[in-house]
Amino acid sequence: MKKISTGIKGLDWMLGGGIPQGYLVSVIGSCGTGKTTLGLHFIYEGLKNGEKCLIISFDEDEKGILETAEGYGMDFASHSDNLVVVRLDAEEVKRKVEGFEDHLKRIFESLRPSRVLIDPLTILETLFDEAGRYSFLSKMRSIIKEIGATAIITGESSMDKPSSSKFGIMEYVSDGMIVLKTYRENELDEAILSIEIIKMRRIPHQRKPRPFTISSNGIEVFEESELM
Repeated sequence: MKKISTGIKGLDWMLGGGIPQGYLVSVIGSCGTGKTTLGLHFIYEGLKNGEKCLIISFDEDEKGILETAEGYGMDFASHSDNLVVVRLDAEEVKRKVEGFEDHLKRIFESLRPSRVLIDPLTILETLFDEAGRYSFLSKMRSIIKEIGATAIITGESSMDKPSSSKFGIMEYVSDGMIVLKTYRENELDEAILSIEIIKMRRIPHQRKPRPFTISSNGIEVFEESELM
């Protein structure tokens, strides 16, 4: 099974070499844990390899995404020929969901991206009921799978169960799930960020959470360290 790098050395180590090609992987966590940053690493690694990449954002526009990436030293602008950024309004998508599915298919078929980032999905999930969420995510998964892209989708974690997605559906339509958390031994301690691979179908991987940091260079995972 071919694996592709996430662009984060320590995470690739945890995954035994990277994400299996063609997988749809959910990355969840609370606010500020680095979900978008992880996704940008993934996309930038593809761009550096000359791959076609697609970012679908329900939050920032293209200018904001490029500025965020630049802040981590990722020069997306130099690879603009291989990158398409689509900013979508979640309310509009819900109103015209069938039309959106056709629109999404056209984007994928015209670009044929090898890597896709959808960020953050929770904004859209909030607008649907449970059946609607599952239906939409399943259709989106099918569209991505049809072109053979490797994709990361980001979303908020549940406040009650931080190892689960907010609505408990992303994990069921994904081939893998990565969880980002903040950890404190007590309330007065500085928060430690941790990354854990909850599942990655059909491949062996590290199961222990590892600490990581976010700096001007983006995410660095400390693979040799363990949480106390």
